[in-house]
Amino acid sequence: MALKILCITDLDGTFVKDSIRVSKNDLTAYHSLKRFCDFAIATGRSIKEIEYITKKKKIDIQYYIAFNGALIANTHQNVIFSNPIQKKDVEQLLEFLKKENLVFDALDGIQRIGNFAHEHIERLWDMRIVCPDNPYDSLRYKDIYKFNIRPTKEQTTDYLNILREEFPSLAFFQSGETRIEVTSEGVSKGSAIRRVSADYDLLVSFGDSGNDVSLFENSDISYCMSSAPAEVKKYAKFEAENFSSAVTHLCKFIESSSLLK
Repeated sequence: MALKILCITDLDGTFVKDSIRVSKNDLTAYHSLKRFCDFAIATGRSIKEIEYITKKKKIDIQYYIAFNGALIANTHQNVIFSNPIQKKDVEQLLEFLKKENLVFDALDGIQRIGNFAHEHIERLWDMRIVCPDNPYDSLRYKDIYKFNIRPTKEQTTDYLNILREEFPSLAFFQSGETRIEVTSEGVSKGSAIRRVSADYDLLVSFGDSGNDVSLFENSDISYCMSSAPAEVKKYAKFEAENFSSAVTHLCKFIESSSLLK
């Protein structure tokens, strides 16, 4: 009996190049996967942004895993898990960001709110970015699923360590040289796939960033893009130049091991 397989991919840097486009080769690779597995997307972005890509490219997915796992919906976009950051943690984090004069944006699933003026609006995928005069007061009473904190390259490691010490009830991931992602404690892509994997025999993941490490750790087969930092690559089973080459390798591996028979 053939195994039931779920393939889960990150978006930016993995399935979506330059946070703008899905290449023709990678789209072809997706269609190859759909011959023998279900497909899911796990990203730091919102469900609204996932839908932007899936509708544009006619991609059929089984699960929408948004905000690094803080919000999960099924193929019909019915929410099956939701864990926004607690209000007290939002308030304390806002006080820290204000004191440190850090650039940030916060995501409530509808828009991005903060003091970050995005220099590449084409990467926002129809997600409105709002910069109110006082973003701190504007955010205190909203349901916030994720913060993006944007220190300078030289500050990122230090701030990551400080934040983890100051806020033990939150989860922090470095997802770029100048970005730290913040969600509720226990939220990760890895915890998300554990919530949706009960019906599957084999989990395969694709990623390229610090927020994909838990995804790799909770998968049977994992692929990290060669552009990823070395400390991220070491957690994946295989390294691939891009999504399509990873899928080519996966198809050969599965066929040679007779997992589909």
